[in-house]
This record gives sequence, structure tokens and C-alpha cells, in this order.
Amino acid sequence: MMDTDSPAMIERYRRCLDLQRRIGHVRDPELLAQLAMTEVSGLLGADRSTLFLFDWDTMELRANFAAGIPGRPLVVPLRMGIVGTAILRRELANVTNAYAHPYFNPEIDSALGYKTDSLLVVPIVATDGRILGGLELLNKASGRFTDDDERLAMASATNLGRWLEQDRAYPAGLEAEIVALRNNVGCDRGTLFTLDTATSRLVAAYADGGDGRPLSLNIKLGIAGMVAVTGQSVCLNDVAADPRFNRSVDHRTGYQTQTMLCVPLVSRSGDSESETVGVLQVINKHAGAFDAEDENLLEAVAASLAITVENARLFGEQRRQFLSMVEAMAASVDAHGATTVGHSGRTVSRAVAVGRALGLSTDDLELLRVATALHDHGMIGVDDAVVNKAGPLDPAEQSQMRRHTGLTEEILGHIHLSRHFRPLPLIAAAHHEAMDGSGYPRGLRGHEIPFLARIIAAVDTYEALIADRPYRPALTTEAAWQLILDESGRRFDPVVVAALEKVLSDTNVNG
Repeated sequence: MMDTDSPAMIERYRRCLDLQRRIGHVRDPELLAQLAMTEVSGLLGADRSTLFLFDWDTMELRANFAAGIPGRPLVVPLRMGIVGTAILRRELANVTNAYAHPYFNPEIDSALGYKTDSLLVVPIVATDGRILGGLELLNKASGRFTDDDERLAMASATNLGRWLEQDRAYPAGLEAEIVALRNNVGCDRGTLFTLDTATSRLVAAYADGGDGRPLSLNIKLGIAGMVAVTGQSVCLNDVAADPRFNRSVDHRTGYQTQTMLCVPLVSRSGDSESETVGVLQVINKHAGAFDAEDENLLEAVAASLAITVENARLFGEQRRQFLSMVEAMAASVDAHGATTVGHSGRTVSRAVAVGRALGLSTDDLELLRVATALHDHGMIGVDDAVVNKAGPLDPAEQSQMRRHTGLTEEILGHIHLSRHFRPLPLIAAAHHEAMDGSGYPRGLRGHEIPFLARIIAAVDTYEALIADRPYRPALTTEAAWQLILDESGRRFDPVVVAALEKVLSDTNVNG
């Protein structure tokens, strides 16, 4: 083992701390992988490193960036169900609403025409720690399995484990144990799964309602998948001899994996239970075998990566939630008018394209996207009769229509916005301002008008001109564009008009 006070070890930990500082601010998981993996390989003296992240929507481990493996991402499916997960983790699982649980796999329900609501799973483990199988109870009559039910199931699992370990299990005895437990607990069905180590499948030795059909669950996950599910690090210095190793990637790439160190990324944020958010894998140490010191060092790196990954995930979830609320708010305004359904979405797409043509930053494009989506939100305060009037508006109606910009600013001003989005109310409300100062609501002129509002003004007008309105049919794209050109410099910013022309031209060329 390496001396922890040696210059080499001190240098490794210095590089580890430096890596932690450099990745702490990263919010893009793909960028995180690219920044960290080369450094991790150097830190551990390994040939390759891969960062797998948990995708909760698909129940997969996914590595979009894997050193030395170009092309499609590496994907490890993890849909072994609640049963497989609990057994592999050696943890009891008591679930009330099965279909809402991210681990639930409905394949057996589909095969049997059954609907699982509640379930209780208890792993069956040998005295030497080997997994023997698991006990599953389904659909408690009262809706949820109790603490007493858990104790009864664990006692039964102990009995079943003793029989399996001593090779004294026989079908009639297994059935009698399961039926007695099911009746005592008061549930609908019980199943005993045993582990077939040759095929890495959980096979039902007895199943209520199985109709004699063989039931089994695949739990062959590969090393990374096993680490993700169990939350335990794995160090292998003879990978080929381990039956858990999935050779498909080596076969596809022509690479030969010899040694491997794989550790989980575990999030322990807040008061919630810890959960695995990814897996960090290093392959083929250049000199010798991976040792306990390497494992400790990689677990330290993984702890830092887990914090960064969790922050990035929370940031992404908050962003998606915010944008979905913005889209819902925009759709509610579009529905207010008889001919404006979809207007906000089309305007957003075109405005963002213009922003990109103008070289806006990612942050400014995000602000532009939201401001464009909500630019007409004040329309909810305008009478339907005015919004959908088939003829010209009289002066009083024009005045009411113009109020929508001020209402937009007022409504959006009530939202607690992050620092980046604080200009949102003013930008959204300024889309009817004109370069010569003849617009409303404030009569701003030239550079007094926020630049993003100038983009919205040109794009919104163009989109409105080529769409049907209650008071006129849609204009042709040629006629609409000519009106935009005629107002360039007076109403619209010429720089924005030129960018919009390029976007429209590219759209026409590319269909």
C-alpha cells in the first residue's frame, strides 16, 4: 500500500482537491464528464474513465461521454423491478403505489393480466451473505403493509432461507409457508423468488396466480449496474473471471478490459435518504492492480462529483419546471383569442433563432425565450369582445388594447425572479415601443428600448401579419416582410430586421 505521507500520495490528493474546485460550478452533466474523466484517469493511473449518470425517466445508467468509445452513448438498463432492486440491495421494500415508483417494472402484471397496488419485498440471504432470493407479497387488503406484516415476512424469509441453504426446500413446503404468510398478513398474492446464479435471473419457485407459467426477472446488470443498484464499490483485478462483467462493449470496440474499479456517486443532500445518482468507473490501471488506496481516492472524487451532479440535476429540474409553467401561462393567453392559438410558441421559436443569429449568449437566449413567451400575458385583462372584434377598434377599445403591455409588466412584476430574469417584466412590456419614440407604453426611443424587446417587436409583428386575425385575413409572407422593411429604422431596429431576414431566408432554403 502507498504511504499516505509520500510525495506521490500528497500530489494525488492535491490533484483531487484541484479537480473538486474546477468542477464545483458546472451545471451541464456532459461538460462535467468531459472535464472530469481525463483528470480521473490520470489521477488513478488508468487507461479510461467513464461517468455514468442515472436517468430516472428511463431507469438507465447513461454515459454520453466515454473516453475512447466514440459514437453512441453507453447505456445500462436497470429495469429489474422493485423486487430485483430490493433483493440486490439486501433491503426490505414496502411500497404503497407500485405504478408511481420509479423502479417498478409492470412486465409480470402485463403477462398475468394483474394490477399491483401495494407490495412488500424481503430479501433472502444466506448465513455467509450470499443472495438466495426474495419473498414478495402483493396487494394488502387494507391498502398498505404494516410494521407487523414486515416482521412476519422477515421471519418467513428466515425460514425459507434456512431451507434453501440446507437444500431442504420442497414444493409443498414452500407453498404451505407462502400461503400461511399470505393469510396471516391479509394480502392477495405471495411469490418466492430464488436466484439462478448461472443465468443471473430471479426465478419464481412458487407464485400465487401464476397459472403454472414460469416467472423470472433478469438482474444481470453488468458491473456498473450492480454498483448503481447496491451502492457498493467493486474492485476487480481479473475482470474476465467475474460472471457479472458484460463483455458487449469490449466486443463492439475491440478493447480488452482487464482491471476495473467502480464506485457509486451517492447523493446525501438535505434530510432525504441517500440515493445513487451515478457511477464512476476506471479501467485498466497502467501499473499493477487497483488497491484499497485507489478505491479510497476514487470514492473521494465520487463524493465531490455526486454533489455537482445533484446540483446540476436540481438546477435542470427547476429550469424545466419554470419553463413548463411559462409555456402554460403563454398557452392560457393564446387561448384567449379566437385566432391566436399557438402564436406564442411560433414567436418564441423565431425570436430565439434571431437571437442566435445575433450571437446572443445562452443566458440571454433563455431570457429572450421567456420574455417572448409572456410578452402578451396582459391580454388576459382585455375584454374578449375587444380581442376578438371582427372590425376596427374604436378609440376606447384601442386604449383598452394598449393596456395589455402595462398589465404584462404589472403581472410579471409580482413573480419572484432570479437575478438573471429580473429584467423580464420590462422586456416583455416593451415589445410595442418604437425606435423613433412613437410606441407605447412609455414612448421609449432607440437604445432606451431593451435590445431583447426590439427582437420581440419585429418577430411578433411579422408572426401576427402572416396569421389570420378577426379583423383581417393573413398576409402573404412577401407582403408581411415588405411592411417590416418599410418600418425598419422607424419602428424596428435595422440590426434586428437584418437578422430576421437571414432567419427567414435560411428557413426558406431549408424548408
